[in-house]
Amino acid sequence: MIAEVSRELGVCPEYQRLLSKCQEALFSWQQHAALISRNTRLGHRVTAELRRLQSNYKRTYALLERHEHGCPDCQYVSKIGGLDFESMSSALTLYRRSA
Repeated sequence: MIAEVSRELGVCPEYQRLLSKCQEALFSWQQHAALISRNTRLGHRVTAELRRLQSNYKRTYALLERHEHGCPDCQYVSKIGGLDFESMSSALTLYRRSA
């Protein structure tokens, strides 16, 4: 039933979950990067943590893209929306910039 409702609404629950995780990882990475840029005397452990957060973001983004390309629901939503983008996430980025 949930899959039917999500298909009608044009929302893939797995895509939404992965997008949320990706956004959280990006936010965390950006917050730590901002902290480090303000305090250049932080040590090696902090730099290693920043690399770990960056890696986490890259991994979650890759999972999101892999899902987009393999999910029939996401491909359908993209096609009916008339999007000429490689991925819905790039379309979302462009949309947010114009808003």
